[in-house]
Amino acid sequence: MRIMNAVCCIVVVLVLSCHGHKTVSGTCSQNLENALFEDLLSMMMKIKGTGKGTDHQDETFSAFSASLTATKTLGAGEIVKFNKVITNVNNDYDPSTGIYTAPKPGVFQFSCTVMTPSGKTLHVGLWKNDTKTVTIYPGQTGYNMGTQNTILELKKGDKVYIKQFGSGKEIFSLSVDSYSVFSGYLIR
Repeated sequence: MRIMNAVCCIVVVLVLSCHGHKTVSGTCSQNLENALFEDLLSMMMKIKGTGKGTDHQDETFSAFSASLTATKTLGAGEIVKFNKVITNVNNDYDPSTGIYTAPKPGVFQFSCTVMTPSGKTLHVGLWKNDTKTVTIYPGQTGYNMGTQNTILELKKGDKVYIKQFGSGKEIFSLSVDSYSVFSGYLIR
């Protein structure tokens, strides 16, 4: 959208430039019109050449969302494998390991919602490489849900995942209802 706004501004500037150089007949000279048109065409080609037009999809953009398909008792320190992939642009999330790998340096947003079976507990955290960054503890009574949202600055190759810690090990989900979900995307 910003590119389209810039193009509109360029057209306005060129029209005003032509208006300021009117000849006696009230129009731009043929040479000036040609020069302005060539400048506009050159700018459009530069924009098109950047690959940032409105229909371009950036190959390094990354986004994913995956859910858990069944209730599970996690092992101590187990990474949660959200195995039902909803979206996996650029395939940077691996459902067989539960690990997201940053394709390039940048700022990323991650979120996770988990649910516990009735009367059970769960302690999980979002980890960056080997460091716990934020935690989720849904509670103990009934079915409980916990959610976290965080923004991380990552380097290419950094690993992000949801991992069990502490005493709570019960996570609830169903194949038809995505109660426990892990998502993330590249902001910039």
